[in-house]
Amino acid sequence: MRIISKKTGLQAGAMVAVAAAGFGLISLSGNEQAQANSPAAYSVKGFDTSHHNSHPIQWSAAASAGYSFVFQKATQGTGYRDPQFAGDFAGASRAGLMVAPYHFYDTGSGAAQADHFIRTARAAGYDGKRAGQLPPVVDLEKIRGRCPAGVNNTQVAAFLTKARQAFGVNPIVYTSKDFADTCLRGNTSALANSPLWQPRYGSGTREPAPVGGRYWSIWQYTENGSVPGLRGRADVNVYKGTLTQLRALAHLSPGQTPTGPGTGAGAGTGAGTGTGAGTGAGGGASAPSTAVWPLLKNGTRGVNVTTAQHLLAAAGQSVTADGIYGPNTQNAAAAFQRSHGLTADGIIGPNTWNKLVRTVGQGANGSAVKAAQAQLAGYGNRIAVDGAFGPATRNAAMAFQRSHGLAADGIIGPKTWNKLVNGTKTSTPTTPAPTTPVPANGRLTQRQALAQLAAAGIKAPVGRTSLAGVRARTIQGVIALKKASGGCTIVITGGTESGHSTRGNHSHANGYKLDLRTRDEGGCVTNWIKTTQRKGAPRGTDARWHGTLAGISAEYVYEVPRSGGVHWDITFI
Repeated sequence: MRIISKKTGLQAGAMVAVAAAGFGLISLSGNEQAQANSPAAYSVKGFDTSHHNSHPIQWSAAASAGYSFVFQKATQGTGYRDPQFAGDFAGASRAGLMVAPYHFYDTGSGAAQADHFIRTARAAGYDGKRAGQLPPVVDLEKIRGRCPAGVNNTQVAAFLTKARQAFGVNPIVYTSKDFADTCLRGNTSALANSPLWQPRYGSGTREPAPVGGRYWSIWQYTENGSVPGLRGRADVNVYKGTLTQLRALAHLSPGQTPTGPGTGAGAGTGAGTGTGAGTGAGGGASAPSTAVWPLLKNGTRGVNVTTAQHLLAAAGQSVTADGIYGPNTQNAAAAFQRSHGLTADGIIGPNTWNKLVRTVGQGANGSAVKAAQAQLAGYGNRIAVDGAFGPATRNAAMAFQRSHGLAADGIIGPKTWNKLVNGTKTSTPTTPAPTTPVPANGRLTQRQALAQLAAAGIKAPVGRTSLAGVRARTIQGVIALKKASGGCTIVITGGTESGHSTRGNHSHANGYKLDLRTRDEGGCVTNWIKTTQRKGAPRGTDARWHGTLAGISAEYVYEVPRSGGVHWDITFI
């Protein structure tokens, strides 16, 4: 997507989507020659988004203005997940837009990247078959003027094959002739059955050049467009066919409107991070009309708050699951409400609960699973709140359902959620908040810092690392980093221990800095920083980036000490 290239320094390239098998639409064959038309000659309009766009997005405003479809960034490479994807996907679907996720092709094999993409898309409720769901997309483009490492026709074919097998539909491609000629070296056989989505900006009447003798079906004609409900510049697209044809591609019959993610028939549990859905009392698509939900507001504490915080995180909000409903949770709730057309009062009542809960089943992963596990653990079940819906979580869910008169399918849908949230808990499932008050100077003890990190799923410091005296804001910053990066594994290797330079007010010794590992699992953090944050002037010989995390300024320096031990030196202010 061009929106990535203009905000991360990446150059425009190619995108692969998947067209439903058997439609045989003339407008998707790619055999029609391009005409000397302007974009205004085509009436079916859409756009694409990612976390780079200002949020929240008013999806209903875009739909009301005549936009029909939107593609949304879900993943990149083999580890990055866009933090806005799940919430954007749900919000756009509910607004009546035809939707599909896209994957930004980066380092890693085509098969491994496809696996990551498939897991993430399924976790958000996408299976490529529900009413309103367009084919999934992979974005192939140059990175800082270079072709993605290892990309070739064989690797692209591997990605497309995995996507086809996972979603049961045949692959589309948005690609530029330049990318096909240079990065694929002219070998586009993997794209032979794929309709094309191509960029061409500021052309007036000149349409995109053909790829492998084939022409476009979707044209991305500007990166500086304006879409109602979307603040700032937008990528705008047109579809060559008719609206009826596009609706057929999105499994919509005449007069039918899109369903929300994970609510249509045949949802299944999928694999990896797949979202389960059922039709019985346990995983039913809708809660009882008389369902009563607890009211959560500023000052509320307990497992229901923890559950709501996990669900807000699953929807892309930056919030710590500490069981305390404070200003940060209130702001996250208000942001969620705005994006879903609700009154943004920051109070979680019945309408917000109904939008927050999402169906999860065995094989699912993520914050929504943590929310369900927190509830199940509250009923005395000995399960870990780790975000992985395995056999132990399924068994606990089935036992709960049987004891509450629900169909024991092990799938946690709205009816089971309602029973879980409203029942009487017997234990506190999450790591309790530190009992020692935070000092007036805003600094934490080692125990307090470790408790907050553990609750957020961040690995304890390694080696001789100390966090004694670290600023509370610094810990909040690294927790926000984990959420913003889509859940990257974070390992802290340096804190307030002696041995660091004490120069300047914002030093390690003063509790402003943390060092994070860059190797192994730390590669996910590295990839997120380099592709999403604002690059600045180097500090000495070390590269440097800047950004903001939940209102906290962050400076990321890629330190390469003479003595070895390359790491990220991050300052939170």
